[in-house]
Amino acid sequence: MKTIKSPKRAIYPLLFIILSAVVIFNVVRITSLKEHNKVVTYKVEGGWGYRIIQGDRVTVEQPFIPLLPGKTPFPTRKSAGKTGKIVLERLQSQQIPVLTLKDLKELDLVK
Repeated sequence: MKTIKSPKRAIYPLLFIILSAVVIFNVVRITSLKEHNKVVTYKVEGGWGYRIIQGDRVTVEQPFIPLLPGKTPFPTRKSAGKTGKIVLERLQSQQIPVLTLKDLKELDLVK
């Protein structure tokens, strides 16, 4: 006597395969997007600035320290890069990419 599999039982392996494919696709997509986002520092008159490049376009161009009066450039390449990384992390986590005075103090850009 043959047993007939119920249609519900037969569909579980198929659903598992589809769900696995969706998860793998999203992990690969998110990983590749993060690899295409970067901070590039560059020399400006009197110091440094940074750019955030996402994919093939510049999304942030910051030649001076925000929140400070005037147009004061970052004193070192390292300080510009660290600041840019904070902004990029906020962009990637869907936060508003705004720096606060507290951020600048933690980066030793203001006292």
